[in-house]
Amino acid sequence: MTRRTLATPRTFGLLAAVGLLAAACGSGGSTSTATSAPPAAPTHVTDSKGDTIYLFAADHDGQSACTASCATYWPPVAAGTPLTGATQGGVGAITRPDGSKQETLGGHPLYRYVGDHSAGQTNGQGLNLNGGLWWMVAADGAAITASAPAGTGTGGYSGGGYSGGGYG
Repeated sequence: MTRRTLATPRTFGLLAAVGLLAAACGSGGSTSTATSAPPAAPTHVTDSKGDTIYLFAADHDGQSACTASCATYWPPVAAGTPLTGATQGGVGAITRPDGSKQETLGGHPLYRYVGDHSAGQTNGQGLNLNGGLWWMVAADGAAITASAPAGTGTGGYSGGGYSGGGYG
């Protein structure tokens, strides 16, 4: 009578390690081609706490169209707020209809979203609320019109392209 033993996970792991070692050693004359990593995804602007900064596509001529109840859900970023990832040459400020000063980047008034409950969330990305679309902001102030990063809020932001301007 022959006795059979089942392979254990340890056996499979050992065989896999030997196979990888053999592949790494390979033949002495082999050549390899280096492949470059894909380009880094564009990053969005945040404040010093890591909160995502947005622009409102309905804003025109550098003035905010988000007032009254809109500003309750999309609080304007106060002028002088330190921004992470922003091209500092494009930072400025406007005076809002209520007299307060609002930070701008690339001529776009900037906002936060009350639906983002912790740093890194992007729940406001691509929302069509209060009369227009809301977009995360690139370093130069342009709208990032891709979806949000997976696990950070809505959508499935791949870091793909973003369009300049952001006015729609």
